[in-house]
Amino acid sequence: MNASHKNTLGKAAIVLLLSFVLSGCGQKDSGSDAEKNTTAPETETTVQETEAKTEAEEETLAPEQMELVKYNYYVDLNNDILDILDNIDYYFEVVDYTEEFALLPDTGYTYGYSIYGKNTDIIDDCLQLADMEPAFDELDAMVKEMADPLRALMETFSAISDSYDYADNQYEKAKEYHTVIYANADTFYTMGTNYMDAVAKMGDERTAKEEEQMKADGQLIIYNASHGITIGKAVLDEIYNQEITDENITGMDLTEIKNLYNELVATVADLDAALADNNQLIKESLSNSRPFDGLYDSLIQALEWMIKQVESGQPLDLSGSGAPLGSIGHFSETLGKCIDRYNSVFVE
Repeated sequence: MNASHKNTLGKAAIVLLLSFVLSGCGQKDSGSDAEKNTTAPETETTVQETEAKTEAEEETLAPEQMELVKYNYYVDLNNDILDILDNIDYYFEVVDYTEEFALLPDTGYTYGYSIYGKNTDIIDDCLQLADMEPAFDELDAMVKEMADPLRALMETFSAISDSYDYADNQYEKAKEYHTVIYANADTFYTMGTNYMDAVAKMGDERTAKEEEQMKADGQLIIYNASHGITIGKAVLDEIYNQEITDENITGMDLTEIKNLYNELVATVADLDAALADNNQLIKESLSNSRPFDGLYDSLIQALEWMIKQVESGQPLDLSGSGAPLGSIGHFSETLGKCIDRYNSVFVE
């Protein structure tokens, strides 16, 4: 099938970056604009309250603030889309990709394996924002185009995750769910990945501008912490563009990876120097000279291990649980820890 078993590394890289950009790169109040209750049931009252809140925000916020609000909502949608794409993959690990419902033999998984429901409120929020200023022309159009298939998939996967009688009457409910998923999976997979690519591009542009301003303002700690994450994301993007995964890691071209490694080492050295400067700590209102507890050094080490793994020409042992040292997955996980800590230091 076209919709399953795709390389999700690029999607993971995108989400890592968005987790960082979403928080506003050190603007401590910006992240709260995008908070959602993703578990509460959707009701007419909830939708009306959201509409009233969004309209009030549009009337009272400055244009640049409204842009951030809208962007953050679109980031939330992006992250829900990733979950739906994962649901599609997991669904077809168990169910055959055919128009007629049929379980695959000997998968070792039960129906509904790793599928979780998603609240559709985010679709209504983003549809409303798509008609508001400032216009995000490409993204606004994408939101409107994919709203219906995304809603259908969200609702169906929620039903599956809550279903305990799907096997009754010769899998009657499962067949109904399958009709919806089969009709929308491939189409939405394309729409969803295109949307995520577009959000990632916007995120890259925002990050570049914010880092430029940080550096110009002499905010050397937050700048280097941010730029280290940017480099890490660039590593994952380079790997994704080469269509490399942990399964074929020895085929990686290390030319650009090594350039990025050198840049990362230099950036972390600059970060450590800035953190060792008490005047810089005061300038950036930090009380702790080791706020990252060596996480950026761990990021360098994870990249070193990955480079050595490629140079060894030996495939990774992926038989165990978790991401082994030297794997792309381990580097990605370490980058995620850096991002989480960055957010806790500068945003939360």
